[in-house]
Amino acid sequence: MRKKSKIILAAAGFGLVLLFGGLYIHHGVYYQDHFLPKTEVENVNISKLTYAEAKQKLTDELQNSQYQLLDDKKELATISGKELGLTQQTGTTLKKIMAQQNPWGLSSKVQAGTDQTNNNVTFSTANLQAFVNKTTQSLNQNRSVTKNATLIKTDNGFKIKAEVQGNQIDAEKLMSSMKTAISKGQRQIQVSSVYIKPAITKSSSQMQTALRQVAKIEKVSGTYTIAGQTEKITSSMIRAWLTYQNGQPTLDQTAVGNYLRELNSKYATYNKTRRFQSTKRGIVSVPAGIYGWSINVSAETANLTSVVLAGKDFTRTPTIQGSGYSKDGTDIGNTYVEVDKVNQHMYVYINGALKVSTDIVTGQPGQDTPVGVWSVWAKERNSTLKGKNNDGSSYASPVSYWMPIDTTGVGIHDSSWQPKYGGDWYKTHGSHGCINTPPKIMAQVFELVPKGTAVIVF
Repeated sequence: MRKKSKIILAAAGFGLVLLFGGLYIHHGVYYQDHFLPKTEVENVNISKLTYAEAKQKLTDELQNSQYQLLDDKKELATISGKELGLTQQTGTTLKKIMAQQNPWGLSSKVQAGTDQTNNNVTFSTANLQAFVNKTTQSLNQNRSVTKNATLIKTDNGFKIKAEVQGNQIDAEKLMSSMKTAISKGQRQIQVSSVYIKPAITKSSSQMQTALRQVAKIEKVSGTYTIAGQTEKITSSMIRAWLTYQNGQPTLDQTAVGNYLRELNSKYATYNKTRRFQSTKRGIVSVPAGIYGWSINVSAETANLTSVVLAGKDFTRTPTIQGSGYSKDGTDIGNTYVEVDKVNQHMYVYINGALKVSTDIVTGQPGQDTPVGVWSVWAKERNSTLKGKNNDGSSYASPVSYWMPIDTTGVGIHDSSWQPKYGGDWYKTHGSHGCINTPPKIMAQVFELVPKGTAVIVF
């Protein structure tokens, strides 16, 4: 009986050996082309899969993966691997794992992470950029704006106002962060890491420098010299104009412009009626013409701003435009042409000396010579003057000397066709508005009077 039992046990043992041996052989053969248990790539279990099955599973996992934008634990937006156009060339990695595994072993415990496969991941940059742009635009609508530190004006001067850290998302930083996450196989991005940061903080050297600059500028004062007069620009005026914009001290351009317009109204001669000391009629009132000067408010606003911001006391003359400006305030000066329509007479003064005194013929009634303070703005020899007569016919009058004085075609010229000058002759034989001058006298006038000379017609 004992002998029989031993035979049975021996047979059973031999059977188990054959069974386990068969299973072991099957295991070894099977894992020649299958991945061993516990094999993972990119945290995806590919145990017992063939190369083709593992590659497909990794592709499916990649396409179905979700990339999340999180605000702490709150999900703000997601995009799938498919939407990003993700692809991954895992063939080399899988073949390497297959080649290195021991098919007769029970487990490989291979954990192939992103450090082994990340260089194989590609995506559509256009798709990612479109997602980033759309998401930041949408999310930022309801988020607070980041503000740089700045200077603010108080009753006691300027002080630094601290920066404000908002929670709007920086699209460029988010784009970069998502590219990094994709390359590392990370599926979650915290938006707090890509907030727009203030470029200037209260402790930055830029703010400390700006504070010193405005303190220096607030102490500046200046003087304008205008046509023989002076105007003080006090420190209190400059403090009122001083402001801080776009990271730089500057002046309120509207306030400075208004100040300069006040000065212009007070001193400028352009477009103003003048009181003129005439030769025969005493002081007369002459309306504005094209002659005169004014402050170029636009240019001087910029110039004055630059001078003040330099931080030094100054004396200057404002930027002038037009004609006749003089440091002594005379405007017309002592070289000018005087046209007395009432007396039909013209005088030419050069440096205060009367050089020419002659009868003339001005415009006949209805075509009157315009009154005003005009200017000789050109000088021409041998010109032909063209226009229309009262009856509508055209005329063309050749002249030897032509000096236009206004903007309508009126000027001073010789008139060989006139048989007489002065008196009432102009009432019936007057010009079309020009100042007809005896030919011999006109030659003298042309020679004596420089371009830019004032012509006072009254």
